[in-house]
Amino acid sequence: MSKQRLQLSILDYSPVDEGLMASDALSASVRLAQSAEKNGIHRYWVSEHHGMPAAASNSPEILMSRIASATQKIRVGSGAVLLPNYSSLKIAENYQLLESLFPNRVDLGFGRAPGADPRTGAALNDEKGRSVPYSQKVNDLMGFITGKHSANSRYNGMRAHPETESKLQPFVLGASGSTAEFAAEMGLGFTFAHFINPSSDGPNAADDYRAAFQAKDFSTQPTVVVCVFVAVGNTESEAKDYADAFHLWLTYAESANPFKRIPSLETTRTHSWTPNELAIRDRNKGRLISGTPEEVAMQLRDLANAYGTDEVMINLMMPNEEARLTALDTLSTALEISAPSSTI
Repeated sequence: MSKQRLQLSILDYSPVDEGLMASDALSASVRLAQSAEKNGIHRYWVSEHHGMPAAASNSPEILMSRIASATQKIRVGSGAVLLPNYSSLKIAENYQLLESLFPNRVDLGFGRAPGADPRTGAALNDEKGRSVPYSQKVNDLMGFITGKHSANSRYNGMRAHPETESKLQPFVLGASGSTAEFAAEMGLGFTFAHFINPSSDGPNAADDYRAAFQAKDFSTQPTVVVCVFVAVGNTESEAKDYADAFHLWLTYAESANPFKRIPSLETTRTHSWTPNELAIRDRNKGRLISGTPEEVAMQLRDLANAYGTDEVMINLMMPNEEARLTALDTLSTALEISAPSSTI
């Protein structure tokens, strides 16, 4: 792939910085989304995490509505709404309602992870008598949105309301490659979480997805998005500081004792890394792209080339709102992303 202009998108966990509250993080997410729109960013997705005090985004639909209300054109989406926790009909209704409120701006990204530790996952599903296979939940979800259920579906004739003139855009989110062909057969977009699994699984899954893609209700051609953690500094030294803070957070984010806030640069600089922490950091190093804006831009282009796509989604897990805003500005410039010429 030649040096082409990338479409840049954002996945936001609404990180809660040291000394601040979730309300501060959510307000910061709105401001980052507004800055993203001014910088010509294509999509702004928010996450669903439960039981993580350092990440304020646990209800994508609510945060999407707030962000879409504070912006004008940028696409807003979920990265991802977690199907095991909800009924397919309720998800379809939520996103149809969002599409009614914000036509041609809504992405429904969904995944099959519970997004929580076992105890929290049980609390989210304590009234369910059984679990439904993921493939069935996805088929039901698309059936409720389109009104086209499979012939043997018990929901034939049902669809989610409100009906909309425009169509939302669904994406299957994957981290292993197992859902790539599934996304292709249903004619949905495909997003690979390189920030979870930075192996060759992602590029291979993207190839499999494109080879098997079947145009259906939502798209006439395959759409691949690759998502990665990013830390940007104006200098090599600053970039290293932000990378250190990221790795300190990530070392414990997937443990039984996660940080309750995103570690600050000050906390990180005074931290004494243990051999075990350094080993975890070494295992995680492929999940982060870091450096100066020009260095990160080059690495993002390489990543896009590996996946055969022109859209990269970044997760700016950096401490301090001002640092995230600056990173977005400088990286957009380095990637030569054009800001919108006008707003409505």
